[in-house]
Amino acid sequence: MNRLLIPVISGAVCVGAMIVCNTASLGARATLIASSASVTTAAAEAALDPLQQERGSRGTTTVQQFMQSLTAFGVWMSHPQFGWVWQPHDVQPWWQPFSIGDWIVTQNGSPYWRSGLPFGWATEHYGAWTYDDNKGWLWVPSNEWSAAPVSWRARDGIVGWAPQMATTANTQSVACPQPPWAWIFVASNRLLTTSNFVAAEAELTSRDAHGTWGAWANQPEGLGAARMPEPRNANLISATSCLGAADATDMFARARIDRGLSTKGPPITWVLRRSEMGSGRATNGRLPVYAPVITGNAPAVGGAFLSNPPAPRVQRAVLLARGQTVPPLAPAAPAQPADRRTPVQPLPPALPAPAVVPAAPLSNYDAFTYQHEVLDEHNASERDALQQQHAADATTPPYPGFDQSTLPAWKQREMQELQRMAARQRKLLDAKQQAVDDAANAPKTAANEATAPVTAPVTAPVTAPVTVPATAPVTAPGIAPTPPPATTPSAP
Repeated sequence: MNRLLIPVISGAVCVGAMIVCNTASLGARATLIASSASVTTAAAEAALDPLQQERGSRGTTTVQQFMQSLTAFGVWMSHPQFGWVWQPHDVQPWWQPFSIGDWIVTQNGSPYWRSGLPFGWATEHYGAWTYDDNKGWLWVPSNEWSAAPVSWRARDGIVGWAPQMATTANTQSVACPQPPWAWIFVASNRLLTTSNFVAAEAELTSRDAHGTWGAWANQPEGLGAARMPEPRNANLISATSCLGAADATDMFARARIDRGLSTKGPPITWVLRRSEMGSGRATNGRLPVYAPVITGNAPAVGGAFLSNPPAPRVQRAVLLARGQTVPPLAPAAPAQPADRRTPVQPLPPALPAPAVVPAAPLSNYDAFTYQHEVLDEHNASERDALQQQHAADATTPPYPGFDQSTLPAWKQREMQELQRMAARQRKLLDAKQQAVDDAANAPKTAANEATAPVTAPVTAPVTAPVTVPATAPVTAPGIAPTPPPATTPSAP
């Protein structure tokens, strides 16, 4: 595979061919393994399609404003390799990027990921991801935007994708470097499944009765519901092939043809505000996308970066030309008398509403005990889904041309992967619990509160279960959180 190093260009767009993007991340210089993405200029993008792939203006935002916009949904921390990294609040041990959303084919036939998360416009289109055994998925930011920053694998009847993985500049690049459990596989005829993202949008910042995890990832829909059991990835990695950008485009073209659709979709239309995207669906022949050009430099790792946006420019009064008179204002119309209305009869007094007694927050121990119970239920449901899949494999092969004589070994590998999956998730939850306990027992001094790192073990409260009301203040990124008193459970 040819290695192509491309310098960071403000506003560059990553789409297309299979190369390595050597970018300067917001915290440290990192090489993004972009097995299904390339960096092109707007002119090169236009050459792909004479009708122009993008329309409108992308707008701009500073690095600090970009980072600050994500603090409502997660926490920033320092990483020994990548500098600034970010992690969303309240994610379960089984959560992973690009699991809540759907795929849309754009005007040039290439795929675009429509994220179902309110922070997905940033974390699932800029930068790359890395996985830490004690923290889980961490987002490594970059100033380059991509319509589909993922790698692809496929074979007849099966297609899968995984997030781009961040790595250091000196790491040897390989195609599809993600581990087996990072992939999401679906049947090819489910690739264009759409979703309303009701659970994701409405419940992302909600907490359950115990104040531990949000409910948004407990109700998969769209592609999440179409996903094959995760332990099956252990077999699908060797049964599928890594795809380049052209192969991925052909795959989506076949998927649209099978549905009786054209191979080309709507053009991307840049919008200037996140709210202008709406649900992100294509409407009136346009696909609204918020992808501002990021300018400026990130603050030093570990430092505060919160800043107020620049004040709007004052609109000056327009001077009249010499001798020009001010036109008189039109006289106001006389007020109309109000119509006589029949007085509204007062309603009978209502019964007093019962007082709402807030649920007592759980202790750290009880909260993690509850989380372990939820994790056990999730793994039990994964085991049931896998066993149902194994029963179906006896009559319907996993894919066309499958050798049924290898089915026993196929099942054994997946059951072993199921055990590894449960152990990996439990280790992640235990590590977070240990971090919360360490933070609660650490002595509170001015020195360690000002200089304590947010690297492993994670001391940022977002990685702990939520055991305070939803109105708990957001921790400022880059500043180690103050350990809570012994009587107050830690915030996530």
